[in-house]
Amino acid sequence: MADSALQRLIALFNAQVGTKETGENNVIYNTDFYGGAVQGPDFPWCCAFIWDVFRMAGLSGLFCGGAKTAWCPYVVDYARSHGQWVTGDYRPGDLILYDFNGDGLADHIGFCTAVSGTALTAVEGNVDGAVRRMTRTSREVMGACRPAYPSSGSGSSGGERTYIVQPNDTLWNIARDQLGDGSRWWEILELNGLTSALIRPGEVLRLPTAAEPDVSGGKTVPVTLPELSSDARTWASLIC
Repeated sequence: MADSALQRLIALFNAQVGTKETGENNVIYNTDFYGGAVQGPDFPWCCAFIWDVFRMAGLSGLFCGGAKTAWCPYVVDYARSHGQWVTGDYRPGDLILYDFNGDGLADHIGFCTAVSGTALTAVEGNVDGAVRRMTRTSREVMGACRPAYPSSGSGSSGGERTYIVQPNDTLWNIARDQLGDGSRWWEILELNGLTSALIRPGEVLRLPTAAEPDVSGGKTVPVTLPELSSDARTWASLIC
């Protein structure tokens, strides 16, 4: 059975723990958000981190209706105006908002992965320059945005599966190990809308279903491969 959207997100957020900046606010999540490397005090990234992981999971629409924002107060306003704001009974999957300076505006956000009584564990970006797993009490929480997750029974049909990229993975190796044929790497690339064969640990990839049965009667059937980007063609030439 395909993982639910929430299970996929929890796994992907947990996979980010330990990622660090390479300069002040110079981190991969900001690079993804702004479309290029940024650095300096004007680019805090706790919210950009949340946006980017939802994007990597292929679930951007669950984060503020698909909006692109790196500003925590926007998440609060969106949640309040769309019936997603909660101030108690917190659950895994909630986007926890904090107002540490008490000015009424959210200044930090994390993705809740576990709840035990009044203790909330969340994966948070931009904590001492890294992604960290933090446990705080509910008294420290301003409130939370609860995305409209699909029910657990609404997974993809047709036997589709997902795979979380591990260190040193390539599309070829994933296709070989998960589909039994490394040459099917381009199917993973196409299914996930990738324009490059470059992947990174923690990214969630959708996997194609099993190969269709051979109905060619033993005849050679011409196959037209999809048009690939120049990056993908270059990568393919290195592995074929």
